[in-house]
This record gives sequence, structure tokens and C-alpha cells, in this order.
Amino acid sequence: SSVLSSQEISSVQTSTQLFNGMRVKARSAAREVIATYSVDDIFIELIIQLPSNYPLGSITVESGKRVGVAVQQWRNWMLQLSTYLTHQNGSIMEGLSLWKNNVDK
Repeated sequence: SSVLSSQEISSVQTSTQLFNGMRVKARSAAREVIATYSVDDIFIELIIQLPSNYPLGSITVESGKRVGVAVQQWRNWMLQLSTYLTHQNGSIMEGLSLWKNNVDK
């Protein structure tokens, strides 16, 4: 499980996928990925944490800073992202792309 976890984190670190206005940081020691999306002067932060028993345990999706987003809309985005990562076997980068598309709408 630690090998799978480090492979997923390293795939985020070595990803060549570019997001316009979004910065993605991976911290392998903490087993987490932090995405910061900025539009004008608004910053939205998302934290994805891999459990110690990944992929058996559920990935945790937490909100960092969220300015200018309604609570219900934010919950919908978080639920959609955690469902995608946990139940549809999506990669973290694909999940972040899905999340960014929702925020852009």
C-alpha cells in the first residue's frame, strides 16, 4: 500500500498536465496533494489526502480556503470529487481536472 501511495503521489509530481490558473503541489511524506486555484483575486484551495492503507481506505478530500463559493455548491464539488477518486478508480490528476472544470462553470 505504501508503494501504491507513493506511485500516485509521484505521478502528480511528474505530471506534465498544465492547468490554467491552478497550481498543484504534492507532498509525499504527508501523502497529500494540495491544489490552489486562483481567479482574479480569489483563491480556492483543495487538499487530497491518501490514507495509510491506500487504495483500500477512502481518500479524504478537504477544503482549504474557499472564498466566493456557496456552501452547498462547494459540498457538491467535494462529493463529486471524492466519489470519483474513491469509487471510480480515477487518478488524482483526472479528479483535479474534473474539479477545475466544475469551478470554471
